[in-house]
Amino acid sequence: MTSLRPLAAIVAGLLIMLTYLLVQGAAPDTQRHERTLDAVRTVILYNAALQRDVLRARAGLLRSYDPLVRAIARLDEAMASLAAASEVASGEARVEIDRRVADVAAAVRDEETLVESFKSSNALLQNSLNYFNYTSGRLAAEGDGLRAVEIGALTIAMSRFINDPQPEAARAVAAPLDRLARPSLDMALASEVRSLVSHGRLIVTTLPAVDGLVARLQASPTSERARALQDVYLEAHGQAAARAAMFQALLYVAALVLVGYIAYLFVRLRHNAQTLKERLDFERLIASISTEFINLPRGRIRADISKGLQRLVEHAGPDGAQIAVSHTCDGNGGYAYRRPGVNTPPCPPEDILELASTWTLKDYERQGAIYVPRVSELPEGPEKTRLQAYQLRAWLGIPMSHAGERLGFLALDSVTDEKHWADDDIALLRTAAEIFANAIARERIEHEREALQARLNQSQRLEAIGTLAGGVAHEFNNILGAILGYGEMALAVLLKESRARSYVQQIMKAGARAQNVTEQILAFGRRRERHYQPLRVEPVVVETVGLLRASFPATLLVETRLAAAAASMMGDPTELQQVVMNLGTNAAQAMNNRGVLEIDLGTLESEVPLTLSHGNMPPGDYIRLTVRDTGIGMDRATMERIFEPFFTTKPAGQGTGLGLSTVHGIIAALGGAVDVKSQIGEGTTFEIYFPRIEGAAPEEDEAETVETSVHHGNGETILVVDDDTPLVRLAEEMLAALGYEPVGFDRPPAALSAFRTDPARFDLVLTDEIMPEMTGIEFSGQLHKIRQDLPIVLMTGYGRPLSSRQLKAAGISEVIRKPLLSNAIAHCLAHHLH
Repeated sequence: MTSLRPLAAIVAGLLIMLTYLLVQGAAPDTQRHERTLDAVRTVILYNAALQRDVLRARAGLLRSYDPLVRAIARLDEAMASLAAASEVASGEARVEIDRRVADVAAAVRDEETLVESFKSSNALLQNSLNYFNYTSGRLAAEGDGLRAVEIGALTIAMSRFINDPQPEAARAVAAPLDRLARPSLDMALASEVRSLVSHGRLIVTTLPAVDGLVARLQASPTSERARALQDVYLEAHGQAAARAAMFQALLYVAALVLVGYIAYLFVRLRHNAQTLKERLDFERLIASISTEFINLPRGRIRADISKGLQRLVEHAGPDGAQIAVSHTCDGNGGYAYRRPGVNTPPCPPEDILELASTWTLKDYERQGAIYVPRVSELPEGPEKTRLQAYQLRAWLGIPMSHAGERLGFLALDSVTDEKHWADDDIALLRTAAEIFANAIARERIEHEREALQARLNQSQRLEAIGTLAGGVAHEFNNILGAILGYGEMALAVLLKESRARSYVQQIMKAGARAQNVTEQILAFGRRRERHYQPLRVEPVVVETVGLLRASFPATLLVETRLAAAAASMMGDPTELQQVVMNLGTNAAQAMNNRGVLEIDLGTLESEVPLTLSHGNMPPGDYIRLTVRDTGIGMDRATMERIFEPFFTTKPAGQGTGLGLSTVHGIIAALGGAVDVKSQIGEGTTFEIYFPRIEGAAPEEDEAETVETSVHHGNGETILVVDDDTPLVRLAEEMLAALGYEPVGFDRPPAALSAFRTDPARFDLVLTDEIMPEMTGIEFSGQLHKIRQDLPIVLMTGYGRPLSSRQLKAAGISEVIRKPLLSNAIAHCLAHHLH
């Protein structure tokens, strides 16, 4: 979908333009215009009225100054209305109108000032004139002849002065006033004459000033300035009206354009609404596909993925969709769906993986996907050749990942027409790819979890059997101790040529075989203490293969491929030899001693985890030992139980079922794992993986066995503790025969009590490890607290590894294995006592 930002910018620009045209196209306010013209006319009219009333006041025709006050008030009101006259114009015209209004206001203010001065001066003048006229007339009628003549002359001169207040007329008035101001014998009229003279002189002084104010008021430019303002205002108003008409026309044109654009937007919005509906449908489809995979059983995942691809093809419009996966649980390399009627087969998954993994055309990558809307426009190269080989005209490859691991690609193609995908569609298809990737990963994880659960169950069974086997071996070692110990003592007293000696020797041989079985049981249960060292594998395998060839009949051919001359591991040569011997023997029996036994030895460097039939290995360097036969093979049920102890497919009496279980125990102890592959009638292959270490293991020359003499004691007192009473008696007899003084107990508390009574009595303690009331380590710890220099030897038949720190804390000097033989115990005692 096209971004809405350009559309929003266009709409905002149109709104701003229309607002400007609307504001500029507004016609001048008619009412304001009429008020302005009325104000100008009012100024002109009331200025004329003011001048008229001033003349009337000067002539004394006004009874009061109220007309003047009303005229001034109307002028002020008109000037207030003219304050907004410039709003009709702008720019220089507005400035000119404001200047004209200011000129009119200044003239009005000047008139107001003159009127105030006129009112004060004219009031004095009119009062004096009235008094002068009245008094002069009365004095002229009542006075004597001379006085009447003087007053008559004064009246005539004053009349002339009032009509034409010139300096000559003023001097003509001053002479009579001076004569009348002289002292007179008529005391009755003296005060009135003096008043008449005073008012006369006031008239002479005030009248010119009042006439000057009247002249200035009559010459005021208010009316001319008001008419000039009216002309400027009317011109500006006409221009504003013309400009408004022009902008109104522009506004009409803009409105037509806007209507057309709105029609375009309507069509565009309908198209976008349809696109949005399709997008919402696509999003619902993706959400629906995602919902279907929630809590979906593993068995339905593959079918639902195929169904999801079908729905994608039906909605998105390509001719086909497929998923190419590099690794799947069942070995199927992918999923595919083609639209009905499309006869072109889909690309093989391996081709899709190779094409997408080696894609080099960066110009055809979009939204993290490979986007080819037109295959024909691709540059010449392997990409175009491979796509055209499958008749594709458009192709879209979307990577699928889970937890940072690349699982494969979701590919959509079109063979009937070229195909374009929008960015939003590609983003939704990436979401669909993630959904499919999560489903495929979940299927694989659940498959691995089920396999791990099966192996865990098997390991738990083996662990339980191992625990039981360890206990059985412990008890069996006690029985073997009595058999071999008493047999050894019997051999010491029997004649070499006696038949009884031969019988006892057979008993000893059977006991030795039983001891080997015990060792196998302990190896299976991983309860035998091991001491590993760097070991070169190939020499041990070569030596063991030689032993196998010597023991096999001529009908069985052993072929080897050894390619690990310098490969080393941590291990025990005897245990590794036992693994090869047991596997080779089993293979020979599976082939009935006829066929070919292949033994391969090599190295493997893996960058990914190894998922094996019986264990997993992390990425790393490994030594791989392969034993392959051409025997009868095994079914799945047999393969699941081959490492269980005492499980065998051989007839009764021909096998113990401990061979492969011992192999499994040794391999597990060495940190390795086994991968078993077998099919009925096609043979079996065992692949054993051991962790490889750097550097060749040091070679050791086999030392020849040297017969050593038995060491005898000098009567030292040995404390013997074992919960098995017959073994206590046997140990006492063996120690007595070796020249020691044994003191035996079958209960640790009793032995501890005897030791506390006389700790210095005993020279060495020989104690069993597993006892019911107190373990050998606990018993040794109690003795060590009492006497720290006492040598303590721990006997064990259980085989589990013991902590050196724990042994040291208990004061144990050495650990020896059961069953005990005279040579071994004699050597141990001599080591600690002599």
